[in-house]
Amino acid sequence: MKPCLLLLPLLLTQCGDEAKKPASAPKPVTEALAAPAASTPAKDAPEKVEKVTAAPAAPTPAKDAPKKVYWTQEMMHTEIKYHNPTYSGDGQFNIEDGKVIALSLRGAKIENVKFLEHIEPLALDLSETPITDLRPMQGKKLVELYLEDTKVRDLSPIRGMPLEKLYLSRTPVENLAALENMPLVELNAVGCPIGDISGIAHCPIQMLWLTDCPVADISALKTVPLVSVTLHRTKVKDLSPLTGTALQRLHIAETPVTDLTPLKGMKLTRLVFTPANITAGIEVAKSLPLQEIGTRFDDGGKDLMPPASFWAAYDAAVKSGGK
Repeated sequence: MKPCLLLLPLLLTQCGDEAKKPASAPKPVTEALAAPAASTPAKDAPEKVEKVTAAPAAPTPAKDAPKKVYWTQEMMHTEIKYHNPTYSGDGQFNIEDGKVIALSLRGAKIENVKFLEHIEPLALDLSETPITDLRPMQGKKLVELYLEDTKVRDLSPIRGMPLEKLYLSRTPVENLAALENMPLVELNAVGCPIGDISGIAHCPIQMLWLTDCPVADISALKTVPLVSVTLHRTKVKDLSPLTGTALQRLHIAETPVTDLTPLKGMKLTRLVFTPANITAGIEVAKSLPLQEIGTRFDDGGKDLMPPASFWAAYDAAVKSGGK
């Protein structure tokens, strides 16, 4: 299922084309801020013989406030290339009043995110880049982070971030412990080798995609306010942790689920499942307040239909000896 990206595209609507580079590129901010300020050495004061009365000590001057950088498109490209020599300038940025709000570097040749040192964006898309190390972004206040189709394994550097959207699809991430207590609303982990989801037990996730993950135990979802969950092609057998939740959309096609009884009394409006696998709970499924039901709903296609049409076809198939 394709993710529904909202905030990042909205933030990037005013990015515009890449600024043309001047004959002499501006100095990278990292290099400029690191350069020591020039000062004129003081001459040695003449030695005084007479005794003088000590003057009261002057107050220690306050430290200078950190320099504020007024970012432009050109400066941002220069800063990224300073840390990533192979970067070809294909990033897109939303900059408001000199402040970088969002960066889309999807597909760019980015291996180093040290360019984040002097900016505090809300959204960052590093999908389809060769990035592996997230440590330079530790302590950032990102709200959205997209890492799909990267080689990132370790999420510990993002622990404590105020992330609301995290997309990890097709990464080698195995452990979600770093997401504990994160204010996540959307988590997309399609095709990840994640077997343990206990790290998200206390996240306010509403949209969860776990297609093709080897997860079998979903007990952590008892306390998650899910609206939609996709368990397509997972190892989940037991749906009882979902009993009594406010879940509205459930995708369990091609799983070893055989019993739909735990769905009794739920307010599901969409159900995607594999009828041939079900040995108990069909009548429960028929009693659900569904608006659509089917056996497939993914990027390859879908067959969702009104419940009346689906159950008529199902009953006919059962009567004729099939499912």
